[in-house]
Amino acid sequence: MGCLGFKRELKKIKVAKKIQTPTLIDCDPGVDDAFAIALALASPEIDLRAITTVHGNVPARMAYRNARRVVPFLGVNLRSPKPLPAVYPGAGLPLRGGRIDRKISISIHGEDGLGDLFRKRKPPAPGLRRESRVASQVIASLSRGLGGSLSIIAIGPLTNLALAVRRDRKALAGVGRIVIMGGAAQMPGNATRAAEFNVHCDPEAAEVVMNCGAPITMIGLNVTRRAVLPSRSLGGGGEFRGALRDLAGPYIGFSKRRRGVDGVTLHDPLAVAAALEPGLVGCLHRKVSVECGSGPARGMTVVDLRPGADAPASRARSAEVAMEVDEKRFLRLFLSRLRAYRGWS
Repeated sequence: MGCLGFKRELKKIKVAKKIQTPTLIDCDPGVDDAFAIALALASPEIDLRAITTVHGNVPARMAYRNARRVVPFLGVNLRSPKPLPAVYPGAGLPLRGGRIDRKISISIHGEDGLGDLFRKRKPPAPGLRRESRVASQVIASLSRGLGGSLSIIAIGPLTNLALAVRRDRKALAGVGRIVIMGGAAQMPGNATRAAEFNVHCDPEAAEVVMNCGAPITMIGLNVTRRAVLPSRSLGGGGEFRGALRDLAGPYIGFSKRRRGVDGVTLHDPLAVAAALEPGLVGCLHRKVSVECGSGPARGMTVVDLRPGADAPASRARSAEVAMEVDEKRFLRLFLSRLRAYRGWS
């Protein structure tokens, strides 16, 4: 269990555990993003105020469309109906521009980003109006309005959050916590040999967010790769479980071919779960910087893991870095919450 001999330093994330915590999810749907939204909507502790979308697994327009399909699809299947969050479109390019190679993303998430789910099944009526405000406006506004009661769960590239900082430099500094699915500590990346995908998509944005002054929890590849939902867990059941099985199909196929893993790696749902149940992950408070150069290390999250190298009291460039995860407890939580949907069992 220990990490570089730091076991005694590991601590559980100290996130205020409240009923109905106002929450914003920033995402790039994406198969595991859809699973993450499903977990959030099924969790009574989360008051999901807004979903903002960003370029990443899919282009920005597709991310917005996918979120506007996924949210009502999940909503109509909830056993106990609830108000659904508005979905807002976000950034289509990284801060410094440039194209993102999505060839591997298509292999993982399908042509439409959702395992081609709605080619096999009729998409639900949108049910959500098109919003005029964009993601960075909404993030800045909610951050200012809700302050320390707001949790932000960022499970895509961090461009929208960085643009919110540009719009209102101090807005994010006052939020309760930002939980980021991104980066990697003590292991290679998955976009390049050095960089995890979300950070690699926009390193400059990640560096801005790491310096925004908010309490940050970094849920990186080193823990998310242990959060695997076995494909057998998606077998049987009713119509809703069958839809999730279709959603995950390309992802499971990719995992089998590339990693010999028969299941879905729940990168993004683990970030949601860490906000719900802080005890799921053990963290070290460390200085974190992002490599923004043009060399092979571009997008790498550099975590200072030297023994005793606690991050300074200042929040700038520091985060609670997840080093361990109780994956069995996580899967129990995740599967128990899916029972909130009709047609799961």
